[in-house]
Amino acid sequence: MPVPEPQSGYLGLAPFLRASLRDGDLAALARQWLDRAGREDTAAAWMNLATALLCLGQTTTALAAQREALARARTYALPGPGGSAPRLLLLAMPGPLSANTPLDCLLEGQGLQLLVHFVDPAAPLAEALPEHDALMLTMGVSEAALPVLAALQERLAAWPRPVINPPAAIVRTERARLSHLLADAPRVLMPPTRRVPRAILEAAAAGAWPQGLEAPPFLLRPPDSQGGHGLARIDTGEALGAYLAAQPEGEFFLTRYVDYAGPDGRFRKIRVALVGGRVFPVHLAVSEHWMVHYVNAGMYGDAVKRAQEAAFFRTFAEFAHRHAPAFSALSGRLGLDYFCVDLAETSDGRLLIFEADPAMVAHAMEPGAEFAYRREGIAPLREAFIRWVRGRLEERA
Repeated sequence: MPVPEPQSGYLGLAPFLRASLRDGDLAALARQWLDRAGREDTAAAWMNLATALLCLGQTTTALAAQREALARARTYALPGPGGSAPRLLLLAMPGPLSANTPLDCLLEGQGLQLLVHFVDPAAPLAEALPEHDALMLTMGVSEAALPVLAALQERLAAWPRPVINPPAAIVRTERARLSHLLADAPRVLMPPTRRVPRAILEAAAAGAWPQGLEAPPFLLRPPDSQGGHGLARIDTGEALGAYLAAQPEGEFFLTRYVDYAGPDGRFRKIRVALVGGRVFPVHLAVSEHWMVHYVNAGMYGDAVKRAQEAAFFRTFAEFAHRHAPAFSALSGRLGLDYFCVDLAETSDGRLLIFEADPAMVAHAMEPGAEFAYRREGIAPLREAFIRWVRGRLEERA
């Protein structure tokens, strides 16, 4: 089978994310790529259009553009250093932005040549792959990814190049499995998470609270939700009924709600990344609401919150040392080479784990001098990842 040439001209997520953070006109960018896709009809133009539309939240249209791209090519070369830099082939799932690690946002063309290959879910790796020095699975756990990961486990068992983030390790990040895996981890709190059928929740909402169902407050979310979509705290049976009326899914993840507010009443959610067992800071978001996301926590307009995040970066070594047993357990039990963790620090000094996922974004693209501490703070992670890949190659040499 002939080896296809990777498509050049693919931009990845990084330039579109940067444009959104700088209040760029994403709609205008999408129109430009729509025009180019129509004129050029290249795989890269269609894939760039799909990325722009995904950033705009136009998922249905974006995935249609993505299918047009994949009908033309499945392998794409990201902008990078070229030359003798190691070639890292990223195996990705077709789908939304949350499906895969946007590694280009962390590396931004530095240190490694990145090639992205979108697997065919119907026949993973039946096609020829381009030459590469190492291979990395970038997909996170989802209902669509699970059978693909199972197929890749067998396919990659004797792969002739280093494999980063093996399939079996990725599967362990599924929320229910992860909470079970970390149940007795030292200085870790991750309340048990389980899948609950809709019928049981509907009975509870109707007043017939089933035996064994956790009492409120608890959190509900659909199995494949990311970024807080469909996530809600349920405090009463009435709230449960209203939630189910708005969510059509037939099954939900349920976990006990833990109040992690600090003494000032604010909630602080931390994202860290682990590379080969070493932990690095990604960000700290401070919010008045329990559901914290960096983009809506008010970090951009609040100098006090940014000062707290800057202090977190400065003192991260002490934080990592304090929680070394917890991070060691996370790394050892998951067996992933690279992944991110969203967590908080409880009042009794434990790490409250929200999720661990190899597909989370790590970046420091915020513009302006006020975010210089983030650009400086993310650099050690970038350098450690590049060193880790090069080290794996040296081990095989």
